Amino acid sequence: MSVNRGSGAPPGLGSLDRLQPVLLLGAIGLGLGLASLAPERAAAAGSVVKIGVFLVIFLVMLGVRTGEVCAAFRRWRPTSLALAINFLFTPLFAWFLGWLFLQPHPEVWVGLVLYLLTPCIGWYLVFTDLAGGDVELGLSLLVWNLFLQILLLPVYLWGLAGQIVTLDVRVVLESVGLFLVLPLVLAEIVKWTWRGAVAPNPIGERLPLDLFKTVMLALVIAAMFASQGRVLFENPSVVAWMILPGLVFFTAIFLVALAAARLVGLDYPEAALLVMTTAARNSEASLGVAVGAFSNPLVALTVVIGPAFELPVLVAMVQLLKHIRARGWFPERACGPRREPVEEAAETAAR
Repeated sequence: MSVNRGSGAPPGLGSLDRLQPVLLLGAIGLGLGLASLAPERAAAAGSVVKIGVFLVIFLVMLGVRTGEVCAAFRRWRPTSLALAINFLFTPLFAWFLGWLFLQPHPEVWVGLVLYLLTPCIGWYLVFTDLAGGDVELGLSLLVWNLFLQILLLPVYLWGLAGQIVTLDVRVVLESVGLFLVLPLVLAEIVKWTWRGAVAPNPIGERLPLDLFKTVMLALVIAAMFASQGRVLFENPSVVAWMILPGLVFFTAIFLVALAAARLVGLDYPEAALLVMTTAARNSEASLGVAVGAFSNPLVALTVVIGPAFELPVLVAMVQLLKHIRARGWFPERACGPRREPVEEAAETAAR
C-alpha cells in the first residue's frame, strides 16, 4: 500500500489489508451509534473532521515521491481518460440517473446532479494510496480537476439544473491550500529533515505509515458519521431515494474506469488511480454551491448525504481493487515512473 512502489510484484493481502475494511466500516457504525446515543456530543465531532483529514493527507504526502509528479503531467493516456469520465461522461450520466429514478423528487434530483458533478480535489488521494494506486499521477490530476470544475460547473448547472450558479473560487482555493498545499510542504520539510538528520532511506521504510493512515482515517470516518448522523436519522426518505441511483452510479463508474483502463493498457497503479479519481466526489464544493444557490433545503441535504453513502463504497472499492491486483488483471509497473510510448520511442531514437 505504500506509495513507494518499485518492485513491480503485486503485494499479497497482509494482516493490515484484511483488517482495514473492518476498521473503516466499524468506524461508520461507531459514528452512527454515537449520533444515536449522544447526539449533542456527536454534533461536536464535526470539528475534528478537518483536522483528521489534514493529518491523513499529510501522512499520504510523506510517502509520495514528489519528483515523479512533474513526470506524471506528461502521461496523457490516464489523464485524458480521467478528464473524459469526470467532465463528459459523469455529468450526462448523473442527469440521466435523476431522470430515471428521481423525477417525482426534483429537489433531490438537482442535489444528486450537483453532488456528482464535482470530482474530488484531494480525498481521492487517500483512497488511491490505500488501494496501491499512483498518487503521483493523482497529484497532477488534482490541478485539472480543480480548474475544470470551476470553469464548467456553472455551465453544467445551467444546462442540467436550469439556472446559472457561480462557484466561490476563493473558498475552493483556500480549501486546496489548507488540505493539499500545506500538508505537501510540511511533508517535504519532514522528509528533507529525515534524510539529512535521521536516515538516508525514505521515511516510509522506517515508520509504519500505512498503519498510521488507516487508524487516522478510521477516526475521521467515525467523526464524520457522528456529526452527520442526526441529519440521516431525521430524513430517512431522502436516504432511501438516494440508494438506488447512488449504487448504479458507483457501480457504473467502477466498471467504466476499469474497462477504459484495460482498453488502453494502463498498469495497475494507473487503473486504481483512475477508479478513485472518477468515483470520489468533491462534497465540500457542491455543498457550498447548494447552500448558496438553492433555497430548498432538500438540495443541500442530498449533498450532505452523499459522503455518508460514498465512504463505505470507496472502502469496498479499495478491497475490490486489491483482489483484482492479486489476480493479475492489470500489468504491474517496472521500476520507476511509467512513461508513455511516445517518450520511450523518442529516447530510443536519441540513442
